[in-house]
Amino acid sequence: MPEPFFSICIVTGRRTDLLEACLASLADQQDAPPFELLVAADRDATVAAQVFARFPEAKVAAVEPSFPGAARNVLIDAARGTWLLFLDDDVTFPRGLLRRFADLAALHPEALVLGGPNETPPRSSRFQVVQGAVLSSVVASGPVRRRYGPHPAGTADERWFILCNLAVRRDAMVPFASDLACAEENQMLNELSGRGYPMHYDPKLAVFHERRSTFGGFWRQMRKYGLGRGQLLRRDPSSLRLAFLLPSALLAYLVAAPLAVLATGSMVPAIPLLVYVAGVLAGAARVAVTLRRPSAMAWAMALIPTVHVAYGAGVVAGVVSHTRPRRVRSTPKARWVAMSAEHPRREP
Repeated sequence: MPEPFFSICIVTGRRTDLLEACLASLADQQDAPPFELLVAADRDATVAAQVFARFPEAKVAAVEPSFPGAARNVLIDAARGTWLLFLDDDVTFPRGLLRRFADLAALHPEALVLGGPNETPPRSSRFQVVQGAVLSSVVASGPVRRRYGPHPAGTADERWFILCNLAVRRDAMVPFASDLACAEENQMLNELSGRGYPMHYDPKLAVFHERRSTFGGFWRQMRKYGLGRGQLLRRDPSSLRLAFLLPSALLAYLVAAPLAVLATGSMVPAIPLLVYVAGVLAGAARVAVTLRRPSAMAWAMALIPTVHVAYGAGVVAGVVSHTRPRRVRSTPKARWVAMSAEHPRREP
């Protein structure tokens, strides 16, 4: 059997509605190169039925509980495609996504990593739309803003990519760290960068990524991102960049500034806070102008500091964690689910 061009790798949990929308987008691809689908889940019964209904030739693995990177390693080991395309179970995408990836791979044969942004899906709530605009703003996300909105195409590094929309040539791929709660793609991409592998970003390689529906969910997401980054910094100090520490520095300042004001009887220690507030106001105003919704400014004023404080707290937690991340990369036990009469194919 000839090798497929893409091995599409999806790790899913207990989000059957979102997975169904993702599979529908994949089934609706036009002019796509040959691909295989590999899915890993901790509960295989419902997932296998969903996947086989649309893709009877797919490979579905029931994986023991593990971090996502370890589950993805199961799929990597079984993949046969020239390119590994990693998608999250909560993304949808235009009909021409796979063709665009293939065309870009031909246009840039030197690139071993390809990717693009994840954008806010159509028909999202106002809160989700503002959330996406905040994440793609320089004030909120700094050098990683390209992950969340379209920016000019070009040579890239790990700051430009996110794992919900990332392609890596299989012959260049290295295993994900099995013990990171998040940011496993940054670990992997750092390793590829160290080997000098070229990477290319293009805004045309866009997917729609479900945003958090509540403020609490958004806080937890940002803290998890910071936690993964902190774990990675502890594992590999060479991955340190100043921008990754600024949110934690802000958090430390917010704790120390009131004490400094009380101790000195002067408002001088509060001057940086005023500068920060001005920056947040400017960033929130830019979001409102971009969305053409003046009412979006209030939400943006709340979400921008949330990104910084939650991420900063996560980085600190990841760095000082009592459990030192292991350097071994393991693949968890998995049971491959066979197509059967219990999983009939869905008629179009």
